[in-house]
Amino acid sequence: MENPYETAKAFALDFGRTEYALKRSDYLRKNKDVAEADWDSFAGDLGTDFFAHIVKKEIAKTLIGDPPRRLMADMTWSPEKTAPLTNVHELIIQGVCRVRNSFLHGEKFTGGPEGQWDRDLTLVKEAHAVLTEAMAFGHLTHD
Repeated sequence: MENPYETAKAFALDFGRTEYALKRSDYLRKNKDVAEADWDSFAGDLGTDFFAHIVKKEIAKTLIGDPPRRLMADMTWSPEKTAPLTNVHELIIQGVCRVRNSFLHGEKFTGGPEGQWDRDLTLVKEAHAVLTEAMAFGHLTHD
């Protein structure tokens, strides 16, 4: 079995490179004193064609069909039952960004229900594949 931490680190590294590229491509959140990547705007510019492209390539079946949940302040996961992602904004924000946040904040590969490690690894791989496609589709480079 591949090392899930190494796979997740590669994803996190590319995520950081993508944020760098977004900021240098003028995808900046408005009304902020600090430079923050504007993932919402980027997702909007990718458009509906990108979501259809990802669905057609079948590289994010779990990410789209059973997306990651969010850890709430009361330490429960929400929502209790996920609904499939239906558009590019959800794919980027509730899919790719949430997987990155869960990994970097320690919520991936921690145990949980049987099969959770496999699911976590699948979500990381699929989020990474979507991120790579988004960079190409949006004509962004890490340079």
